[in-house]
Amino acid sequence: MSHFGNIILVFLPRQIISGFRISLVLVLVLIACSTVFAQAKAKPAVATKPVIAKPVVVKADEKGRKFVNQIPFDVFFDDPLGVIKSNKTAVIPAETPVAPNGNQIIPAGGTTPSLSITAKASGILWGELIPVEELQNETKLIRNNMTKSMANQGSYKSNFKEIAIEGAEIAALAGILQSHPDSLTWKDKAHFVRDFGAQMNQSAIGLSKENFENTRSAFQKLSSVLDGSVPDDAGDVPPSRPFHEAASRKGLMKRIERAKNFLQQDVNSEAKFKSLVDQARREAAIVSALGTVITTAGYEYTEDDEYQKHARSLIDGGREAAAALQDDTYDRFKQAVDKVNKSCTDCHASYGNG
Repeated sequence: MSHFGNIILVFLPRQIISGFRISLVLVLVLIACSTVFAQAKAKPAVATKPVIAKPVVVKADEKGRKFVNQIPFDVFFDDPLGVIKSNKTAVIPAETPVAPNGNQIIPAGGTTPSLSITAKASGILWGELIPVEELQNETKLIRNNMTKSMANQGSYKSNFKEIAIEGAEIAALAGILQSHPDSLTWKDKAHFVRDFGAQMNQSAIGLSKENFENTRSAFQKLSSVLDGSVPDDAGDVPPSRPFHEAASRKGLMKRIERAKNFLQQDVNSEAKFKSLVDQARREAAIVSALGTVITTAGYEYTEDDEYQKHARSLIDGGREAAAALQDDTYDRFKQAVDKVNKSCTDCHASYGNG
């Protein structure tokens, strides 16, 4: 500091001099820090070793589910970059839908279904297999047929085998309605229809008067419920019951065979394809719905992979037939019916007709 500066400092108060020195020190510290920071910033980056990516290994397990380096393939988004670019909330892919027995359900076209196509983890999406309108129409047809067949013991004797089949079918339809997303007037009483249908199937096994009386009693109760009234002697009917306890598989398979024969033999030309479209659509729905019922746990052979394979082909064919009817495509319809027929033939060759 100059001599003149020393003279000024002598005459300044001590507090001012002290403050001046502190400020000077702080300025020098800041200058030093700035210099260090600038040097550090100018220093070249240290070279790092290149990262070698591990090879991607895609494998499939015995059920056909793909894995990428042991990570399930279906956890990845179909378009990751699209998800990042969009402002929409990402939706995690749904698990492959399965039936209650754990087997995957294949929709029309043979592709893996989305959650909205055929099944949820909690059960089957019946609305995609049989529209509630078709279920109701089929129920009305069964009731009309039974009314004629149960008119007297003579008509019963002539039709008791068909009555047994229809008893099993309406029991299954009532069970389906209980889990169906849509409603009918008798949905809250469907468990009564289910059990009375089962009683008809179990009693219509012979020509005796007792067989006739028991079958007629069950039919009268069933009709009363469909009309909206539960009879006083309905008994204690459980709200839920597995399909195999109520709907005879033998009866259901005979009904599926009848539907298959109609689709194959009656709808045998493009003209019939157009004129019988409503009935054909209902029969195709019956194939898919009842075919699904007989894959549920409790029925014989449902733990057998080969049996499930045949059943899935049957369901697939029924859905493809319904789609072809919707699209008015006769060639696709014929291919679908051929698939239904082949699945029945192959299954009967391995497991018989029961």
